[in-house]
Amino acid sequence: MFNFTNLKKTSTLALGLTFAVPSIAAEKHDDDKINDTMTVTAHEAFKKPGTNTEISEQDIRRDGGTNFGTIMRYQPLISASGTISGSGSGKSSWDRGGFTGYNIRGLDANRVSIDIDGMPLPIAQGRVNSVGRAGFGSYGIGRDYIDTYMYNKVDIQSGATSVGNPNNALGGSVSFQTKTASYYLYPGKTSYFGFQNNYDSADHSYHQGLTMAGGDDYLNGILVLSRRDGQQTRNHGDSISSYPENWHSNSILAGFGWQMTDEHLLNTTIDFNSKTKNSHYDTWDRYGKKIESFDHQRSKNNRFNLSIKDQWRPTDLSWIDILTTQLSYQRTNVYDDTDLRHKTKGNFNTQTNYNTKTYNFITTLLKSYENQKISAGLNAKWGEDESPFYTSAKSENSKIFPDGDYTKPQADSRSYQIGGFVEDRISFNYNETNNYYLVPGVRAIYQNTKPRNLDNMSVTGINSSNLSKQYSDNSDFQILPSLALMYDINPDFTAYLQYKRSAQMPNQNQLYGSYLAHSKMYVLVGDSNLKTETSNNFELGLKGHPVSGITLSSAVFYNRYKNFIAYTRYKKDFVGTGNRIVYQAENRDKAYIYGAELSSEFNFGTWSNAVNGLSARFAIGYNQGKSKSNYLGDKNVEMDSIAPLKSVIGLAWDDPNKFYGVAITTTLQKGKKAESTNRESYGNDGKPITDSIDEYFRVPGHGIIDLTGYVNISKNVKLSGGIYNLTNQKYWDYLSNNKLYSTSDHKYLDMFTAPGRTFQLGLDIDF
Repeated sequence: MFNFTNLKKTSTLALGLTFAVPSIAAEKHDDDKINDTMTVTAHEAFKKPGTNTEISEQDIRRDGGTNFGTIMRYQPLISASGTISGSGSGKSSWDRGGFTGYNIRGLDANRVSIDIDGMPLPIAQGRVNSVGRAGFGSYGIGRDYIDTYMYNKVDIQSGATSVGNPNNALGGSVSFQTKTASYYLYPGKTSYFGFQNNYDSADHSYHQGLTMAGGDDYLNGILVLSRRDGQQTRNHGDSISSYPENWHSNSILAGFGWQMTDEHLLNTTIDFNSKTKNSHYDTWDRYGKKIESFDHQRSKNNRFNLSIKDQWRPTDLSWIDILTTQLSYQRTNVYDDTDLRHKTKGNFNTQTNYNTKTYNFITTLLKSYENQKISAGLNAKWGEDESPFYTSAKSENSKIFPDGDYTKPQADSRSYQIGGFVEDRISFNYNETNNYYLVPGVRAIYQNTKPRNLDNMSVTGINSSNLSKQYSDNSDFQILPSLALMYDINPDFTAYLQYKRSAQMPNQNQLYGSYLAHSKMYVLVGDSNLKTETSNNFELGLKGHPVSGITLSSAVFYNRYKNFIAYTRYKKDFVGTGNRIVYQAENRDKAYIYGAELSSEFNFGTWSNAVNGLSARFAIGYNQGKSKSNYLGDKNVEMDSIAPLKSVIGLAWDDPNKFYGVAITTTLQKGKKAESTNRESYGNDGKPITDSIDEYFRVPGHGIIDLTGYVNISKNVKLSGGIYNLTNQKYWDYLSNNKLYSTSDHKYLDMFTAPGRTFQLGLDIDF
């Protein structure tokens, strides 16, 4: 592995000699090939329905996107939720902290697809194994396997994924695109060197990144290295500080592009990411009133990916313009080793793992014919996963659970998926100036999942034969149509109306999760007979440039869902356990979500040279959603995953000569209190469900002001930085903290506050 020690010392000294000037944009290359503004375009090549957002490498630098969560800080209806190690309702001592996934328009975690170059990341792991029903809907292992420096851009689909996306999901997708040499090289430029150094006071983290590329149109290559060292993310608690931790990550990417023939362009990428963390923390009870154990955890995770992609532009086949074929392999490993000092159960050690291996195949054909743009494709995915588990803890009641209160969180499994799609965009001309489009499409998917190695999940009284009766194959086939109408209000401004059907097939955690759990009474199990979650999605929107100098993307949407998977309580005689309370995964809920969002940018210099360099941005997002179970007497209850109203207002000045720039951005979010239900404790005994008396903590609204900017010291050297939460406001993130109880100790509540005033400093060198 590359030795970053000297690089870190040198870059840290450089930072110490600089002054705190904030960051808004990255330096442009001479030919402006790398664009440093986020735009939503409506030009012919990119006209497509739906809400699609692109976050470029320069946007990430400009907005201080140093990690999985902060790259989304200025998105109105997209955010990353997270948790703190060892604390929080429904959290066990050995679950790790960090980001669990993304939330898009009110759906989160595994209902949002996350991929790197088309390869999906592993699912977030539920924590019901260790905390019973209090853990329903929460996650012990998240989906943060990335380093933001390694990517040229992030593509986001809001709402149900398009038929052309092989990683279908109900809530949308976040796709990271790794750096390539062709992004930095062009005719006349055959080499590139980039160095980036950052310091972020929010977690006292240092970052050093190095990008080197060389070659030409025939053969080129790239090498990217990234190292990060940091501590715990600071909170704004008046009475208790964040629990101490230190972490380190290394990432490396190597790739090459080869124009083998006039028709074939081959790209190969190897990508590796590794992160280790040591942390000390207390674990509190469910209601945040007292500490139950004092813990120390050593954790690590890594991801390895190999991808080979061929782009074929045949000259002798009239029915193919471009055929892109990609083969990928991914391996991930998660390991957590936790020593616990429990007040009543004594000292013990727990080791949890989650390991996956995935093979992925994607091929896509594009063809333009007269007034049609036809796309079609096939994809296939094969994956295996395992969750080894060890604990030295002994059962409090050895007669009921002779093997201990804690068991393996889920069975090993194998899953494969085969899919295909076809979509046609048909354009029509009206009055010889305005186009309108009809866009029909359909995707077909088949998925099959089965358990493996049930012997290693067996316990006393429940052998693999018993388990095979409960855990068996699950398969489903879905046809997902879509239809859109688009109309060009002007050549660069388009209106659209869209319908999409989407599906989310059960994952292995829901199918084969946690046969026994920490309890003297409860048994928690998956269900091999789960149905697929489905949705019908409607969206009306506008996007493009209504007039010169304004970029706009707006949408209103309404989505209905059925067969949402949750846990239902039964009292019955369950195989190997006798007559007791059983919580079993079930297609229990239906739901709906509606809302609207708008993102816009204004370039005032387009209208007047006197204000050339002045720009503004405004974004706002609102959504509402409710769900209802199939329990007798239940009613629609607001979904706790729905974020409150959020708006982003920014004003920026860029020197017309690009010597310096400064911006001020305000983020405003309304307060909200989640609504509690008795669904997780309902007895399912024929009586109507009652209203819950639990009161969650009302997360107050907040307004955050960020001041950012940059100075181009020379053509190739730029100093940038920012001050975040300029007014040092104390606030909580709603999506990460909506299950805190209003009766919790104030010290406990303080632990979950977001950072106060922080700053970043960065040095970029590009040749």
